[in-house]
Amino acid sequence: MAAMLARPDHRVHRHRAAVVVAVALVLAALAPTEARADWRRSTQLTYNTAFTLDQGGLELGVLSPLSVGITDEAQLSLHPVLLLLGVPSFGLRWRVTRRLPVAVSLDFNGTWQFNRQEDGEGVPAQVSSASQVGYPGTLQLTSTVTFSLGKEWLASVGGGPGVDFLSADPIRGLVELHGSIHWLPQTDVLIMAHVQMYVATDGVQLIRRPVAQLMAAYAVSDLVHVGGGVAFGEFVFETDDTDRRELSVFPVADVWFRF
Repeated sequence: MAAMLARPDHRVHRHRAAVVVAVALVLAALAPTEARADWRRSTQLTYNTAFTLDQGGLELGVLSPLSVGITDEAQLSLHPVLLLLGVPSFGLRWRVTRRLPVAVSLDFNGTWQFNRQEDGEGVPAQVSSASQVGYPGTLQLTSTVTFSLGKEWLASVGGGPGVDFLSADPIRGLVELHGSIHWLPQTDVLIMAHVQMYVATDGVQLIRRPVAQLMAAYAVSDLVHVGGGVAFGEFVFETDDTDRRELSVFPVADVWFRF
């Protein structure tokens, strides 16, 4: 399963056409089908775990990244929708161990927002009083450990160093922390919970961009999976550069395809 939240503070205004397409695909995915798919192997769960796609495998979501299995141990992810919006986002995962009961991976991830300039707190440059503004971005190198908790449960924990940037200038060091629980009550039903936060080293604000996510997913067919749930965190919604609102609870949903 692909990640559905690249960063908790992404902008979501003026994307009505993308929402219409997403709704249409959801309705198509929910159409009756004789082919039933399931997660027969827990190693197929790649969202917030240490697992990778098999070599040649491909996973694509409407609102989530395009992931490709380069080898059985390496996976590359790119986010086409964010790229079209001027926010390139990528991830590279190397799976150190191949099999359970314990799997370990290293992940290198980056996101940069080139569609407008902001200050270090995410305030648009047009209304910010800060002396330094630029294009915000984050790079991080993390590790994840995934282990089995019986036949139906998986747990994952991890973290690592990161850096926030304004254009090419680093503005703060970070320590990223994350944890996940995956539960398979049935082979075609997945329930998962995920938490993530950044511990900043700039001495201004210790905890940054905390987010918690609870989701349910269903394998509709061999090709199509659907998921939805709720997230808690700091989600910034803007209708223009002067109207900035923060939501603490927001819905998450996606349709994704595995080839």
